[in-house]
Amino acid sequence: MAIKKTKTGWQVDIQPGGRGFKRYRKSFKTKAEAKRFELKVSERVASGEGYEPPRKDHRRLSELVELWYRHHGTSLKASRERVRSLRKTVEALGDPIALSFSTQDWAEYRTERLEEVAPITVNHEHTYLKAVFSERERLGLWEHGNPLARMRLLRVEETEMAFLDDDQIVQLLHYLKGLPNRDCYFITLLCLTTGARWSEAETLRGENVGSDRVTYAGTKSGKSRTIPIPLHLAGQLRKRRRIGRLFVTSYKTFGKAVQETGIELPSGQLTHALRHTFASHFMMNGGNILVLQRILGHQSLTMTMRYAHFAPNHLEDAVKFNPLASLTLG
Repeated sequence: MAIKKTKTGWQVDIQPGGRGFKRYRKSFKTKAEAKRFELKVSERVASGEGYEPPRKDHRRLSELVELWYRHHGTSLKASRERVRSLRKTVEALGDPIALSFSTQDWAEYRTERLEEVAPITVNHEHTYLKAVFSERERLGLWEHGNPLARMRLLRVEETEMAFLDDDQIVQLLHYLKGLPNRDCYFITLLCLTTGARWSEAETLRGENVGSDRVTYAGTKSGKSRTIPIPLHLAGQLRKRRRIGRLFVTSYKTFGKAVQETGIELPSGQLTHALRHTFASHFMMNGGNILVLQRILGHQSLTMTMRYAHFAPNHLEDAVKFNPLASLTLG
């Protein structure tokens, strides 16, 4: 048996059973690791158990994704969308052997990908793939480290959050109220009254409408959220149906309404502008940021803080407590 220094670390050259028996060579970064390996093999052979080196893991990245989906992904709310995104990412990466996939591989993919999509999209792909390795490690089904664990996400500039002013709200609601089918009108009312996401309001069920509040069950976080609403709105909703979905799908109707009324919204913020409108007006009217967090269902206050600057007294302490506030200057 021997441990010798090499250019890249330390190599164990071991023949546990003596002359004529199988010989093993393995390299390590440190001498301590080499010694531990030598001792482990010697003890296994001495006890009669024998030693067989672990087989090399030849599974491809796609196999890890499918195993992740079976063991964990199916429990996620957006499981189908997530695994679909992962499959596309793996395909674009060339579906390499998972064990050989490296940080450099991802860096090169990311550089090319940024020519096609926005940084936020690449960050989502990064986060999803990183989670595959992390979850496999947590379950004890992957022992080769996470190649994306120490890689930073791309810096993304905050997008402008569009919200409607008072005149635009009145104009939009007047248009929607005049349509033969008033589903889109009530969905919009709910979004503006409770800060709900469009999908939450659109899929509201009759049994989740109380005399003065509504409960959103199919939320993004998976947690139910109950929000008070005006009595007259609750009464109108309860008249429509007591059991089952209250509204038909009305996204296209809303898009047409925005176009017909001439309201301009940033790309990708069509219905979400209603949620921004609720939050922005809530803070401008003196609402509490912690209450807003609970209403919107944000798990982190960081998300809600995007609306803090709408508060009437936002950062007024900068005027009262700056170093010149107590000085009289000529």
